Amino acid sequence: MMNWYDDVRAKAEPVFQEIVNHGFIKDLMAGTLSKDAFGFYVNQDTLYLAEYTKILSNVGVKCYEAEETQFYLEAATGIIEVEKALHQVFLDKKYVHSEVSPTCELYTSYMARIVNTYSVEVGLAAVLPCFSIYKEVGDYMIANQTNKDNNPYQSWIDTYAGEEFAASVAKALEITNKYAATASPENLKLMEEVFIKTSKMEWMFWDSAYKQEKWAL
Repeated sequence: MMNWYDDVRAKAEPVFQEIVNHGFIKDLMAGTLSKDAFGFYVNQDTLYLAEYTKILSNVGVKCYEAEETQFYLEAATGIIEVEKALHQVFLDKKYVHSEVSPTCELYTSYMARIVNTYSVEVGLAAVLPCFSIYKEVGDYMIANQTNKDNNPYQSWIDTYAGEEFAASVAKALEITNKYAATASPENLKLMEEVFIKTSKMEWMFWDSAYKQEKWAL
């Protein structure tokens, strides 16, 4: 029997294919991504994760079981530590600034609104793509790379295809599927909507980095 995630993930497959076929991902895999695009990405990722950790903490507090709350709080803390270490290696000071891109602003603000406005299961669905889609992209890159030994971005890629991150993703899926199993039809529809929307925002985030997106005014 198909669980909630299997069903919604199948519906999000066209989005996933757009992600792995994006120029940013292809160039990152090949090690040919421009330093400017990667620097922009890492800086925006830092700004994004500063908000995402708060959002994870908020959705964790709404969970019914203490173990579930603990997982999301620890995930938030773990993200901070891992990203801090990676950014020390990869984030050149010339790319560091505090202006959030339009896409980053949209993504974090949308998740925060969903988590703060709707029931816990809808919030869990909103934050899930940053776990599950990101892991799948990491797995895809590892499986399809041809120059792992010479890729300047390899340690970045390896982090998101690693066992520790995989364990976190599995737990997030388990918790979200559990809440989906008792969700109302209305909330199941909302869960699907927000999951697909935030999956699209994952694509938008990479696209914004590739284009080094700026505010129009």
